[in-house]
Amino acid sequence: MSINRGSWIEGCRLRATKIPVLRPRSRSVVFVIALNALSARETNAQAEGEKVVCNGQIISDIQVNTRAPYDPKSRKWWTFPVRVANSLHATTDESVIRRYLILERGMQCSEFRRAESERILRVQPYLASAEIRTISDGQGGVVLRVETVDELTTIVSAGARGAHLTGLRLGDRNIAGSATSITAQWRQSDIRDIYAIEFTDYQFLGRRYILDADISRREIGSPNWSADVRHPFFTDQQRFAWRVKAEDTRELFHFLRDGEVPSAVIGIERSFVDAGAVVRIGLPGRLSLFGISFSRETDAAVEPPIADTTVNYSALLAPYKRRNNSRINALWAIRNIYFRRVERFDALNAAQDIRLGFQAGTLFGRSLALGGATDDDILVAADIYGGLGGERTFVRMNVRGEGHQNYDNNEWDGILGSGNLAAYRRLGDKHTVKLNVDWSGGWKQRTPFQLSLGDSRGGVRGYRRSRAGGGRRAVLRLEERWYVGDFREQAGLGLAFFADAGRLWAGDVPYGVDTPVKLGVGLGLLAAVPKGSKRTWRLDVAFPVSADGKAKWEFRLSSVNANRVEWREPQDLARSRERAVPNNAF
Repeated sequence: MSINRGSWIEGCRLRATKIPVLRPRSRSVVFVIALNALSARETNAQAEGEKVVCNGQIISDIQVNTRAPYDPKSRKWWTFPVRVANSLHATTDESVIRRYLILERGMQCSEFRRAESERILRVQPYLASAEIRTISDGQGGVVLRVETVDELTTIVSAGARGAHLTGLRLGDRNIAGSATSITAQWRQSDIRDIYAIEFTDYQFLGRRYILDADISRREIGSPNWSADVRHPFFTDQQRFAWRVKAEDTRELFHFLRDGEVPSAVIGIERSFVDAGAVVRIGLPGRLSLFGISFSRETDAAVEPPIADTTVNYSALLAPYKRRNNSRINALWAIRNIYFRRVERFDALNAAQDIRLGFQAGTLFGRSLALGGATDDDILVAADIYGGLGGERTFVRMNVRGEGHQNYDNNEWDGILGSGNLAAYRRLGDKHTVKLNVDWSGGWKQRTPFQLSLGDSRGGVRGYRRSRAGGGRRAVLRLEERWYVGDFREQAGLGLAFFADAGRLWAGDVPYGVDTPVKLGVGLGLLAAVPKGSKRTWRLDVAFPVSADGKAKWEFRLSSVNANRVEWREPQDLARSRERAVPNNAF
């Protein structure tokens, strides 16, 4: 076969012309595209592990790291007790932490849900701190890294009078890291010693339900018990909340009598059951709650086991007739609240979440002729809160009240009211001033009621032994706090100076007296253990300035959880409230 060389060369030339030739401008475009692709790949690789904002990305993983209260970083002498404390502590189980998260793997990342999950964790009494970070996974999604540090949860306390032991309390707030608390208590009494066991499961049945139960034997001798199962309103993302509670108690009530005479003591027998639920209507941050509950309550004031010949029991018990009430209650609340993270308002050096905005809850109850009920009345109760401020200044207000329209007598009775105004001002990074005003009062009470100057929450510091009692009380407190610093990086230390002023009005309570304004001053040593704990321990020494026959200088040991500083009513007022009224609809 012969080949025409000219034809073959020509054919090669023709085929060669079909190959595209890139012009200079085209070559530049291809180079830019390749460079961008390479840069994007490098950017993704760099972004992996970096902190990013939670903004709709898919959550590819959730990592939980729980830590013990102490973190010894050296082998110096002070770390030995730290290691011993850690060895006695069971770190919170990872599954407990995960149940509080309102974000799950595969969900879109929401900054609101991330912040709410973090806040819910910080509220738990067995956690000192909590932080949730969003980290890029390098593939367009995010990883949630949850880090928590436990509180010191061992409970050991004792009371003594001279060399004589008068009380003992032992327990743990987080047994085996399971979010379960058990405490046992013994306290000496003039009539009968008091024994009590308290149990709390913060994740009952493995859900965000709370179970509280206790049983005790008090001065009267018969067993007292209570049980409370509830699904609290943790977050605005929640649709439903509910509560079932029952109680049966028999205890002594002490009416203070001014002067040298001892208290007039009577017995109180009380039992009740309450069950109810609420549902959220509206969007998170601006919503309403509607609900219903049913309550059954009986109580009676009786003579004590050992009578006092100086007390006229017929006259003392006459206002407190035996009550037997069944009631259906309508619940309604509105809420326009958001939270802000701040430092050094109530905690030494830990973060806390303050509530800003407004909320109000109400209860309207009508008695029913069920189960032998004899009362014929309407119960009205309300709870109002308002807060405003920022990182340096914060002001909050609480007002609570309840009353009965008694159709048997066609009058209002059983009226109780209380209020609190608190203002915080951070004058520097380590200097905070707090002003607090408390007011409490009662009129025409159905159950035994009396206020004192010595109440640990609502009274005047320095007057715990005061014998004065009344029907209304107002107290002003001013306190300056300084954060001193850390001790070996294991505890935070602080110092406080305070001054209180308050008085009583007699009102219509037994043995009530009007008092002049009483002044008390003192100082306190503050400690957060471990460092960064939101629980602040206080050892206060208070001195009465005004004349009072019984008041003397005193020591007070107390603690406050900065993320559970929702105002708590004074104990001497709260004990006389209707048990069917929730402390807070939220």
